[in-house]
Formats: sequence, structure tokens, C-alpha cells
Amino acid sequence: MADCRPQFNEFHDAIKLKEENKVLKDKREIIIKRIKEKLPEQTDYCFEIFNQGSYAMRTGIKPLDSDYDIDVGLYFDMSKDDVDPIEAKKWIYNALLGHTSDVKIKNPCITVTYAAGYHVDLTVYAAANSDNKVYLAKGKPTSKAEDKFWEESNPKDLIKVIKEHLSDADDRKQFRRIVRYLKRWKDVNFTSVNGKPSGIALTSCAYHWLNIQKEIDAFTGIPKYKDLDALIHIVSTMISNFYDEYVEIDGEYKFMPRLKVELPVEPRPELFEKMTYKQMVVFKEKLENFLTALNDSKDETDPTDAAKILRKQLGDDFPVPEKSATGKMSVAAAVIPSSESASEETKWK
Repeated sequence: MADCRPQFNEFHDAIKLKEENKVLKDKREIIIKRIKEKLPEQTDYCFEIFNQGSYAMRTGIKPLDSDYDIDVGLYFDMSKDDVDPIEAKKWIYNALLGHTSDVKIKNPCITVTYAAGYHVDLTVYAAANSDNKVYLAKGKPTSKAEDKFWEESNPKDLIKVIKEHLSDADDRKQFRRIVRYLKRWKDVNFTSVNGKPSGIALTSCAYHWLNIQKEIDAFTGIPKYKDLDALIHIVSTMISNFYDEYVEIDGEYKFMPRLKVELPVEPRPELFEKMTYKQMVVFKEKLENFLTALNDSKDETDPTDAAKILRKQLGDDFPVPEKSATGKMSVAAAVIPSSESASEETKWK
């Protein structure tokens, strides 16, 4: 059985976002400087700036299309009861207007896009409320009245919970690797934004359902992490958590699959809620195909064949070792006397 441990290590190194895109990081600093200079013209409220998103949570991956983005949070010392959410977003929009030719107020944020394609997303929060909760400004100027509101949100709590998930540091590293694998699988297998599960939804699935997969060396006591087994576990668990809902689709009542997962911090929104039932069907089918590929890969005896199966699901960054090299390893391993046989880890190292 092949576990493709060296290939997973190389794959993770290839997709991991080790540091923020330098150009975009510099642009963010320029944006922050501009906000600090221009915002006093819009409001007297004090504010705090902090990094958020997958990079802050240490689960970021390199984008396939080189569309790097940075998420910036703005905590305002104000109550949601005192300021209209759209008005608060306009403060940022007006401060940044003209910085590039593409500054837009979107439903959850204000986005500054650069000609090279990368962008900075800025979210506005009311952080001084009588209930001690934090609220995110939602809506656009053109949104319906019911779509303009303050929504409870805890970005700092989320960053802390994800960063500190699991007490063992090495277990935590496997958790982060699995999150990155799932995100890359998502980017490879969903070409359209419509119906694509969000990165935070997949992160939350791993947070709630992943069981760390490792074995402890009997002689050294050193754990050996089994990422292929961990992927098999989380994908199979996600599939098993689908349930059927009896709903009307195109004028006909039928049972349709549904998966639910909550954000691990208050107010714990359901993260697949916006996916339609038809999108859920596609999502489940792709997960089932992924699980089949993972199991088929594990059943292979040759790492080359196993890696080829995984590459179809995880993309071209997943390395495939030379057939000749793995063949030589197989022959070498086969001549070791049974009483001195090496572990699978040694054979395919």
C-alpha cells in the first residue's frame, strides 16, 4: 500500500502560502496609510486595523490564478445603533476613491483591485456595543433595505480558535495541511464560483470532524503523520454527514442531499446555507469521486501510480515520482530478508 508521504510533503510545500505576496503587502500598507490620512475627513470615530482571513489563520494557499488577496479588518469604536452600515462603508470607500480605478462597495466588504488582478478586501466592524458583541457592516448602496444591516461577527475569535486548534503542535500542523489540501482540491475541481464551497466552510469541516491520523514509532516514540489516511477520514466523514431533505425542485417533491457545518465561533452561522440543492448534489458527487480516488491511491503498491491518481484530484502541483526510481525501490525492498524487513516508511523514503 502506498501512502505517498514524500509526495504529500512536497505538495504541501508547493501550495502553502508561506508569506504574503510582497507587492500586495506593500499595497496594503499604502491603503492603510491613505485610510489613516483621509478617514478623519469622513468621521471622528477611532478605529483599529488588523489582518484577518486565511493567512492570519495560517491556513492560506497560493491561488491557482495568481489572484492574491489580503483581508483587512477595521474595528471602529462605535455602536451599530449609532451608524448606518452603508454609511460606515462609504467612509472607507470615499477615503480610497481614486487610489485605483476599481474601488467597489461589495456586500461584505470594500474591495480595492489592482491592474495586475490582485486585490485588498476591507471589512468594517462596529466594536463598541452595549451587548459587548462585534458587528459587521453588510450590504451595498443599491441593496434592498432588508439587505443593509449589521451582522454579528467575531473575526478575532475565529482567528484565535483556528490558529490554536488542538493542543499538540504537530497535530495542529496536520490539521493545517489537511485544510490546505481541501482548499486546493476545491480550486481544482470547481471552476465556477457558483456552487464552490468556501474555504472557511472546508476549514470548519476539518475543525469539527478531522481525527488526526498518525502512528507512533515503537522504538523512537516519534509520531509519523499519515496525511492520506487523514484525508480519507475527513472526506468520508463529510460524506456521511450529508442527510436527505424532502423539498420541491422544479415543481416536483424529492429527497435532496444536504450538508451543514457551523462556524466554530459565535454566532455560529451555517456555512453551506447559500448552496442550492442542485449545487449540493454536485458537491457530494465530487466528494465521492475524491474519496474513491483517495482509496484507490492507497490501494496502489507503486507510488507512481498512486500519485497519478491523486494528481487528478489535487492538481499539477502534486508530484509524480519517476516510474524507474520507484521500481528500483521496490526491487531493493523485496530482497531484504523478512526478519529484517523495513517499514513501509523506509521502503518508499
